[in-house]
Amino acid sequence: MKFSVLKTNVEVSPLFFAVLTSFLLVDKNGIASAAVLFSALHELGHFLALLCVKSHAKAVKISAFGIEMQLYENMSTVKKIAVLMAGFTVNFVLAFFFFKAGKTLFGYINLVTGCLTALPVAATDGGSVLKIIFEKIFPEKADKLFFSVSLSLSIFVSAIMVLAAVYSKNYYLLIAAFYIVLSAKK
Repeated sequence: MKFSVLKTNVEVSPLFFAVLTSFLLVDKNGIASAAVLFSALHELGHFLALLCVKSHAKAVKISAFGIEMQLYENMSTVKKIAVLMAGFTVNFVLAFFFFKAGKTLFGYINLVTGCLTALPVAATDGGSVLKIIFEKIFPEKADKLFFSVSLSLSIFVSAIMVLAAVYSKNYYLLIAAFYIVLSAKK
């Protein structure tokens, strides 16, 4: 399904709704519902940053594996990085306030969401920031360098997440580890 919102082309895959529904149906304790809400607030952070820099996204693709935002090429590097960092910054700010309010579960969900999206691996905001930096510093080698760093970090972080999932019996971490490994191929 394709449509346009505020000069931004939006494409939504039907698989997104299937994955989201499955994710929410298997949720027995409300963690998935909270994670979906805080992920939506994360995305809202990107759009608020776009408003602050007086721009808009070229396109947004919502798929089974997440949301991908295409920014305009003529946007300055600083503005692109600010927009990309806005999402996980929202999660870190929410985590701080939830911890202060004694709502530790919501604090941890935001902390984990922020940390995962700040990771400098493919298909994350942190990865997009790292790629922009590599393109500025090493224009000829940026793609190869980014792939090597991203793949190495993806394998390392995924291994830690699998161990943490087994140890804590929190199998949502397996989904995140699987996503990180899959995204490294992008």
